[in-house]
Amino acid sequence: MSYLALDLGAGSGRAIVGSIRDGKIYLDEVHRFSNSPVKLGDTLYWDFLALFENIKQGIRLAVKKGYILNGIAVDTWGVDFGLIDKNGNLLSNPVCYRDKRTSGLSDKSSEYISKEQLYSITGIQQMDINTVFQLLSMVEADSPFLSVADKLLFTPDLVNYFLTGKVANEYTIASTSQMLDAETKEWDRSLFHKLSLPVDIMPEIIFPCTQLGKLTKDISEETGAIDANVIAVGSHDTASAIAAIPEAGADWAFLSSGTWSLLGVLNDEPVLTRDAMLNDFTNEGGVDNKILFMRNITGLWLLQRLIAEWEKEELNTSYEYILSEATKVVPFRSIVNSDDPVFSHPVSMSEAIRGYCSRTGQYIPETQGELVRCVLESLAIKYSHVLEKLRTCSQKDISRLHVVGGGSQNELLNQFIADALDISVTIGLTEATAVGNIIQQAIVNKQISGWDEAHQIIKCSFTFKTYYPQDTEKWRLTIINTKHLFDHT
Repeated sequence: MSYLALDLGAGSGRAIVGSIRDGKIYLDEVHRFSNSPVKLGDTLYWDFLALFENIKQGIRLAVKKGYILNGIAVDTWGVDFGLIDKNGNLLSNPVCYRDKRTSGLSDKSSEYISKEQLYSITGIQQMDINTVFQLLSMVEADSPFLSVADKLLFTPDLVNYFLTGKVANEYTIASTSQMLDAETKEWDRSLFHKLSLPVDIMPEIIFPCTQLGKLTKDISEETGAIDANVIAVGSHDTASAIAAIPEAGADWAFLSSGTWSLLGVLNDEPVLTRDAMLNDFTNEGGVDNKILFMRNITGLWLLQRLIAEWEKEELNTSYEYILSEATKVVPFRSIVNSDDPVFSHPVSMSEAIRGYCSRTGQYIPETQGELVRCVLESLAIKYSHVLEKLRTCSQKDISRLHVVGGGSQNELLNQFIADALDISVTIGLTEATAVGNIIQQAIVNKQISGWDEAHQIIKCSFTFKTYYPQDTEKWRLTIINTKHLFDHT
């Protein structure tokens, strides 16, 4: 059996075929494409038409390579959505979460509902980008789209709708909206009422491992995929990624390392305490009835922007080179807080870092090696502060960390994390999201019996490596001496 994972990120997308045979999972990336937001007038949009064409192309290429697809499933980033009218037409390209329309709305919403009450209902870290504030911005702007909208569909649900004609919002992606009751896992109507949001446009909630149905006749004919079933997996990419981690017990935490870093633990129930709210922890929906209790942290975004700058300057930007340069410079001279607003979208990331270091009385990094080391050491130290709060709020004795995602390939960062957190760090699942997506499809198709067998297959399919702490005393002293940089965000 073969399954197609359509893994869409806020920068690129991939179509990956997964096959399970002889107790192992095999991956074949058949299509990769860019997915960049487009500025039109004053608004930053996603080009959904191009995105959907690339999705169809991914299906075509899988079929062309000879795969008979027993399942197709989509996962994407969170919070963004599209609106369809009563005739089933897309009203507009979805707006990107980085658009400025929601600036300040998180604070303004306290006029209608307090931050404490909102957290007690949803358990979600309050951020301007959340769907609730995107929708509120449309209400306050008296958007004509809302007056004719029939249904709101999150990005993966929008894709599924145009693949199958079925209208539904999957639970894990819906949980990112900050409009879902964390305990009942249903839309909280009182919240919609307080913010004057239209609740009637919200479809029913379905859960991971739900079979949606066949491709429409038109899509089937266009792509050549005959009788392929579309499956709703944990369609928030983080949910599928964490589901793939083959760990057991209650003493481990996960770190999804990419543009964003997500550091947290798996729980059976949400944590809705005041301490969790004050420390910006979020309770997002997971696969297999789990809750991802975690903190969103600005991650490798800083390094990605530095690399983009250096590419324009025609400097060497290979990871081998810049990480080698980082090992040659003096450690712990420049530490920044990646969540400081100055790093959100600066014109120049290198100048933003230098300006931060100047304002905080630190050595100002100049070379590529100094800037890279600054970013990587700073992330490891940030994770150490968040882990301390995670242990307190989750009441778990965390002694192991499993890192997934693209950032897990950064060996220098992995060692820094082990040193700063003083725990073992295991890596090996760089394609965790696609693996989790494919495994769920195999469970729906009864090719594998459940998550115990799934995790055994994953263990047998990939090479895992563990990093152990070194030089922990130097890191401990640096963490203490720079604590003031991390207290306010």
